[in-house]
Amino acid sequence: MEFKRISSQKISEKVEEQIVRLIKEGSYQQGDKLPSVRELCESLDVGRSAVRDALTTLKGRGLVEIRQGEGTFVTGFNPKRYFKHMLMPNQKEIESLFQVREILEASIVKLAAVNRSENDLMAMRKALNHMSVCKYDESGQHDCQFHMAVANATGNPILHQLLESISSSMEKSMADFHRLIASKPELIHDIHHQHELIMEMIVCEDASGAYEAMMLHLSYVKKQMRKGFSIRSEYIQTH
Repeated sequence: MEFKRISSQKISEKVEEQIVRLIKEGSYQQGDKLPSVRELCESLDVGRSAVRDALTTLKGRGLVEIRQGEGTFVTGFNPKRYFKHMLMPNQKEIESLFQVREILEASIVKLAAVNRSENDLMAMRKALNHMSVCKYDESGQHDCQFHMAVANATGNPILHQLLESISSSMEKSMADFHRLIASKPELIHDIHHQHELIMEMIVCEDASGAYEAMMLHLSYVKKQMRKGFSIRSEYIQTH
């Protein structure tokens, strides 16, 4: 277990990279205490400010925990802690996160189709029933519950946690989108039909069909969000 001396610019980033490398290699595992700031300075031949900046960044990424009077400890990757720092202020960033969502939910729905239990199906149906019999929920709560029920049906808690974290990051922008849906009955009808199709494929244990249904749904939602951004941009430019 050796640190490499640093002589290039962006010192704190280089310090960060080395600590991440050692964590990835398993030299430091979850729960392990890192060397003190003084020890890191000596090992890396850098100043205290560079080490402190690197540790602060790693803390923000959720990779370490700094305990006052005790030291710095490896926490491992926590997606909730990582994604909560992401802001979605513009269309480009929403598009990027939607790409992640498409990749993630495409895998989720295929696993759900082969691993789902009767309880999972009941949870999905409960969310769908709320969306169909109630006035459309502008918060998108039941929509989110449906997607989380699908994720839970995979039997993989990490996939569930990742989707929950991404959904949390998109919460504000999706709230705007759900308000748009609530004002347009045709959108409510289309999205509910898409959810029903996803559910049907999962019930039939049709992984490829579930994949196609999910991709169709996400593509539709992304298209409608683009329209929403376009309308908002035009309004800002003319007022």
